[in-house]
Amino acid sequence: MQTLYYTTGNFIRHTGNVVDLTEYRRRLAQAQQEPEEAGETRVLLPRESVPGPRRTRARRARRRALVLDACASMGVVVMTLTFTLRMLAL
Repeated sequence: MQTLYYTTGNFIRHTGNVVDLTEYRRRLAQAQQEPEEAGETRVLLPRESVPGPRRTRARRARRRALVLDACASMGVVVMTLTFTLRMLAL
């Protein structure tokens, strides 16, 4: 397996744990202005985006998984209590 490295101008360069927030804000403002100038549609930021059918399906699946996990946990607790009470009764 070979690791491929790509260079791109889309990512903000940072060194260590320091990120240049002014560079980030400048690129964000530039990205928001470009579509308006070109007459294209407006770019939606992640917080403004509308959840699509895949996201709602993923949310339902995640919720269903949490419910099943809670049921399994309750089953383990009930079986442990049943076993403990039966052992104490003998």
